[in-house]
Amino acid sequence: MAFKIRFLLTSKCTATCAYCHNEGQDKKGTPLLHLNVITRILNTLEAHDCVPDEITLSGGEPTIHKQVAEIARLCKATGAFVSMDSHGGHPNLLQPALPYLDELKLHIDSFDAAEQHASMGIDISKVRTSISMAQQFPLVLRTNHPLKHEASTTTFVTEARTLGVDCKIIDMFDMDAPEKQFPKVDWQTHGYTRDCTGQWLHANGTHRLFTKRCGAIHNKQNDTLFIGADGIRRALDGIPIGKPENFTMHMVKRSV
Repeated sequence: MAFKIRFLLTSKCTATCAYCHNEGQDKKGTPLLHLNVITRILNTLEAHDCVPDEITLSGGEPTIHKQVAEIARLCKATGAFVSMDSHGGHPNLLQPALPYLDELKLHIDSFDAAEQHASMGIDISKVRTSISMAQQFPLVLRTNHPLKHEASTTTFVTEARTLGVDCKIIDMFDMDAPEKQFPKVDWQTHGYTRDCTGQWLHANGTHRLFTKRCGAIHNKQNDTLFIGADGIRRALDGIPIGKPENFTMHMVKRSV
């Protein structure tokens, strides 16, 4: 089984998404996962020859951690695949970490300036700057976009395709709206064909489209340790199984 770590660098975020899935974090406690704690965890893993297959830097918004570049560098040095989840609204804070990322996932609700600001409180022009900067590096770049309405989503996908950025369309749902929405969008009419991996490929031969249903259970992955300032857990909304400063191989063995 693959072994993954998700470092929740901070519980703070400068976006205002009403549907934020990070509600499981302790926002009243220590807001930052300190560099020395992350270093201790990575050193413990190295000492026991236990390299994670993937390390994700997340939050909150990871780029507001003042040491995000050094954290990304340390993670990259382990040999793991390093990914980051960000809203991309702080290109000046993101830039120093880009050389150490294998993947950047930018959450964007809309490329329309007014709609993006109303939905997330984020300046889309700064997000575009982040996209341009990321495209200067050999990393996987894609957007995560919540499916709300077919028309707005297809418009979003067209804009992303123009920018050369792959898309993951996320079907947000809860107990009040359990029906799956994806079948309502006929991606074939928009020039996409599903391949053997389940993703959609545009007729231009380069733009890829992924779809995912996302709800309360989406973080319950047995192969991932979520490590934040308030503890280590298997799921973001689960019961902590230990404090990050007391990271031991016992926890690692339980995860692989």
